[in-house]
Amino acid sequence: MSGSSIAIRRPPLVPALISLLPTAAFLAFDAWLGLVPAMIAASVLTVVLIVVRRMAGRRTGILLPLGLTYVVLKAVAGILTQSHVVYFGAGVALSALIAVAVGATAFTRRPVASFLIPLVTPYRRLTPDHPVYRRVAAHVTAVWAVVELGIAGWEGWHLTVASVSEFVIMRTVGPWMAMGVLIFFLIFYVRFRLDRYEWALTREERG
Repeated sequence: MSGSSIAIRRPPLVPALISLLPTAAFLAFDAWLGLVPAMIAASVLTVVLIVVRRMAGRRTGILLPLGLTYVVLKAVAGILTQSHVVYFGAGVALSALIAVAVGATAFTRRPVASFLIPLVTPYRRLTPDHPVYRRVAAHVTAVWAVVELGIAGWEGWHLTVASVSEFVIMRTVGPWMAMGVLIFFLIFYVRFRLDRYEWALTREERG
């Protein structure tokens, strides 16, 4: 087999490490040159990563201009005020708004989780139209939204009492760990509630 026919795949860890580059740049420039250069460096690097993802073929649609606009506005506000509270507070506020918007779908016929569950635990016979599936998706959506709101609230408080570097490090590590644990338990809950219905539908079909 020739070398050109071998598909080279990046390890799953690589994208995660790449996404941390703006954070690393902020910490490095903040320690070296101060807050404003740190905000500029992190924002520029974030824009570069967004554009590179687009050029790599990852379709982002309207998310591309929205993402770029958000990064630029956040950077401008932070630089003009020279305040890390303004710079990072925009992200905290956006997280809270997203949590509210996602949580609101728990009360509709199509909770956000109904689109995500098939990506994690696909079912061949049990569909999102099934009443139990829809109810479980609503529970998962609501729980995620509440936890995300709690994290945003904690970040907002921590932003006002911690130093810049402490906040950045804790915001990078803490929510990831909390969401990792939450996702583990949500997947367990989904499997516990829905697997038996999938098995029952399978037996019914075979019978």
